[in-house]
Amino acid sequence: MRISNHLGSISKTFVAAIAVSVVFSACSKKYDDMEPVQLAAITIVHAGPDTKELDFYFGNERVNKEAAFKYGNKFGYLGAYPGTSRIAITERGKSSILLSKNEMYQAGKFYSSFLVDTGSKRAFFTINDKLDSIAVNEKAKVRFINLSPDALPLDLALSGTATNIASNKGFKDFSVFTDVEPGENLTLEVKDHASKTVKTTIPAIKLEKGKFYTVWARGFKDKAETDSLKFKATIYNVTLKN
Repeated sequence: MRISNHLGSISKTFVAAIAVSVVFSACSKKYDDMEPVQLAAITIVHAGPDTKELDFYFGNERVNKEAAFKYGNKFGYLGAYPGTSRIAITERGKSSILLSKNEMYQAGKFYSSFLVDTGSKRAFFTINDKLDSIAVNEKAKVRFINLSPDALPLDLALSGTATNIASNKGFKDFSVFTDVEPGENLTLEVKDHASKTVKTTIPAIKLEKGKFYTVWARGFKDKAETDSLKFKATIYNVTLKN
């Protein structure tokens, strides 16, 4: 699977939202004979349990053109030229940088960058998704990331099964993508690793073969059920096509 782009009227620091299987081409015909450049692909997730409205920047480009970058928001995959790019956040509509980080991206690789934690502990947490090295088969593939700042180590499992998809994941720990039998109306359970108590669930989901699912724990464990920053789990997916 290649992520590539013909050089043209596209920013050198930021390309745009892309599907992971797309090969880009510029609009101008004079670039048709140029050798395509293989890109990196980056998903951005706001996983910091905070109610503040932010702007997210990739290089010098603001990604969230239409609305604020809020807790729980996700952009991806974004295409970027290989090399070092800066990611940063500001308060919505302001220019002062709250947090920035230079990230190194390799051509043809897939990454996920999460904004995590709050206040002085706020940080960017980036992982290589390694989707380029995983063969698509008849299974769904699921991984788990614990991004709840105050949660104890957690497990992820399908309800009614004896084997965990992921085990003993502390804050900012994550599992590799694991083969899971596809199915409908499934329930994923996030459990306290020590007590095996179910802390939250994702009910009535459909896991499809050939799709990659990321489940991430979010929020604070002691928040009230009605609080938007309460502890819960969220799932998103991406489909790869050979």
